[in-house]
Amino acid sequence: MFGFFIAFLVVASVLFGSLDQQGRGRLVGAGLGLLNLLVGYLMTRRTLRHGLKTAMTTIASGFLGRLVVITAVTLVFQRTGLADPTSFALTFMVFFLVHLVVEVLMVHRSLGAARKAVQ
Repeated sequence: MFGFFIAFLVVASVLFGSLDQQGRGRLVGAGLGLLNLLVGYLMTRRTLRHGLKTAMTTIASGFLGRLVVITAVTLVFQRTGLADPTSFALTFMVFFLVHLVVEVLMVHRSLGAARKAVQ
């Protein structure tokens, strides 16, 4: 799914705009970052309903998965020259950090609700 989405963003940037390699890198980084933010939000929200241990496992595995994706895509861009790997990585990391803030806030709220239920 992610591979198809990345390919779609690269093809769209080539067909519908006169973007250079840096522009394509930023576009793909932003698109993949937004997709990551949406999927991560939905997964975190769903797993917090099943308990904190399950949620922490899902969050940790999601972190590792995102790390593998950004490394693989950066290497593909470096080898093929389709987009600037630095622009992609920096743009994706901005969205990644926003996603981490959202995850931390969601877990913090969940802990607060669990503490109130215990008291």
